[in-house]
Amino acid sequence: MFTLTLSQYLIPPVIGGIIGWSTNKLAIWMLFNPKKERRVFGIRIPFTPGLIPRDQIRIARSLGRLVEEKLIDSQEIHDRITRETVSGKIEELMDRAVEKNMGKFYFLIPETAMCHVKKLMAPKISSLVRDELLGFIDLVNFRELVEERVTNFPLAELEEAIRGVVKRHLTHITILGGVLGVMIGLVQVAVSLM
Repeated sequence: MFTLTLSQYLIPPVIGGIIGWSTNKLAIWMLFNPKKERRVFGIRIPFTPGLIPRDQIRIARSLGRLVEEKLIDSQEIHDRITRETVSGKIEELMDRAVEKNMGKFYFLIPETAMCHVKKLMAPKISSLVRDELLGFIDLVNFRELVEERVTNFPLAELEEAIRGVVKRHLTHITILGGVLGVMIGLVQVAVSLM
């Protein structure tokens, strides 16, 4: 009789834990799977394809809007390019370009004259590069670029990338399902004792 009573206390929490864990595991699997729509007798099986494969294009559009509206700001890019450190780096590159493009003539020109040429040309070339770079950035449609890349991104790699970022959280969600199932089973036992 003790065994029967013990099993009455253990079975509901154990079954609840298994159900909670397995349903959360299945729900997480269904985010990414099945990759393609499945049909039986010409009727689409519900929840096929999985959430992410089904909505990959909508996800791509949403990410494209996010990048365009919130992440890529042309004024911020302009500010970063015109910072002294970036400007200094561009001028340094221009100095090297002047030296390199002068070739054999570089040694024929006195050092003071070369310094004047660099001082005169480097800031102008640096400004030109900065302006052209900013113009080029304005030509790039980041929204379209992100949408295209995410839409064409292989599903297996997309799943791997997402899982890589949230793996620990998905594991916790699965475990939480089991814990909640056990708790529901214990409530069930408590209610049956009343």
